[in-house]
Amino acid sequence: MDHLLETAIRLAAKVHKGQTDRFGKPYILHVMRVMMRGHDFDEQVLGALHDVLERSDLTIADLEKKGFSPRVLKALDRITRHPDETYEQYIDRVVEDSLAIRVKLNDLADKMDLLHVEQLDPSDLKRYNKQLAAFHRMKKLVEMAKARMSVPVEGKRNGA
Repeated sequence: MDHLLETAIRLAAKVHKGQTDRFGKPYILHVMRVMMRGHDFDEQVLGALHDVLERSDLTIADLEKKGFSPRVLKALDRITRHPDETYEQYIDRVVEDSLAIRVKLNDLADKMDLLHVEQLDPSDLKRYNKQLAAFHRMKKLVEMAKARMSVPVEGKRNGA
C-alpha cells in the first residue's frame, strides 16, 4: 500500500517538473505541502495527485492502471477543475465528496498561507478572498458532518 504513495509522489514530481507557482517557486513544493497536511493515507495520496490531471494529459483511466483506489480516483475527479466551469461550479463538485473536501481544504490552506508572499496585488487579493469563501464553506460542511456523527442514535444505549 505504501508503494502507492511513492508512486503518487513520483508521478507528481514528473508531471510538475519545471512548473513554478505564481511567485516563481517550484510548484512541486506546494503539492508536497498539501500531501504532508493529509491526516490519513488517502488524503496523502490525493494530496500528491491533486493537480496531476489539470497539469498533464493523464486521465483517470491512466491512474487506475497504476493501481490507485477507486475511492482516491473518485475524489481526484471531483477535485480536478474542468476548463469550462466557473470556480463556484467547481467548488459545488468538490463538496460532493468528503475526501475531496478534506484535500481541497489542505490545498486552500497552503495557497492562502501568506508567509512566503512578499507582496499582494489586487488580483492576488481577489483570488485570496474567493479561496477564503470556499474554504469557509467546506470547513462548515466538515464540521456539520462531524456533528452528525457524534449525535447518539435514538433507542441505542452505550455498551448495547
